[in-house]
Amino acid sequence: MAQKSVFPEEFGYYFSEGSFERIYNQTVQGFKLQMGIDTFVEAAREFNHDSGDFNLKHSNQLEPGIKRYQWVNTEETRMITVAYSSNGEIIGIQFDNYEKFTTDRGTSINTYRLPFEGEWFVLWGGNDAFLNYHYPYAHQRYAYDFIRKAGGTAFEGDVEMLEAYHAFGSEVVAPRSGEVVKVVNDVEDNLPGYPNMTVPEGNHIIISHGYGEYSLLAHLRKNSITVAEGDTVKTGARIAQCGNSGASDTPHLHFHVMDSRDPYSSRSIRIQFAELREPRQGDTVKGRSWQ
Repeated sequence: MAQKSVFPEEFGYYFSEGSFERIYNQTVQGFKLQMGIDTFVEAAREFNHDSGDFNLKHSNQLEPGIKRYQWVNTEETRMITVAYSSNGEIIGIQFDNYEKFTTDRGTSINTYRLPFEGEWFVLWGGNDAFLNYHYPYAHQRYAYDFIRKAGGTAFEGDVEMLEAYHAFGSEVVAPRSGEVVKVVNDVEDNLPGYPNMTVPEGNHIIISHGYGEYSLLAHLRKNSITVAEGDTVKTGARIAQCGNSGASDTPHLHFHVMDSRDPYSSRSIRIQFAELREPRQGDTVKGRSWQ
């Protein structure tokens, strides 16, 4: 007799009741090759111990054919992220702590516009580790990664060519007026799939906006930056192009606001946006054209 499927909306119920073998049997072959059933069942049983019931908190679809679900236990101390394919197979499962921070209650003093023109897609962003992989790290907790899509995909043509990605070469603008305090413009753009971890920000700009707030725009295209350290920029001024430099595997724009000019010793600040609610992963947002 064939095993009945664990539908996405039922995953939390079956996990909470301990149906770990049933869940494992629905995973794709690649997952099974990485983790045997005994290892998975043992890890799931340990994670589930004294967790209480898991309830669905978020779901979204970042790319065609794959939908992600976040399940959080009643006490909001643990979370499970599950990815399903369009044909109902489980592509991946991740167990983690569900963290929230007191810094979520505050926002930047300044208001900021989106650092680009036209429509972009929020690949990572929000005050939750499911929505934003930056979130557990204080120095980039409220960071955003933006890409461009057309027809539901981030590229058209050969995925190994940077020019195939809709974000590559797109204009980047100043999110607020301020003084440019750091510019790096000579890092090579990576081939897709080969991030450069030795220079994580790649080509980047840091702007001081007053009130102890600094914005960071990273992974910019080599030699595309049109401002220099010491320059004053106006809100919305075109200052660079999106690239694929630094710790970036495909072209995207990284943006966050921090409380000092050092990206590693600073603390990320939750951004108060000037003209829209706070974006989060899965949103399509539109930046105004430069005047």
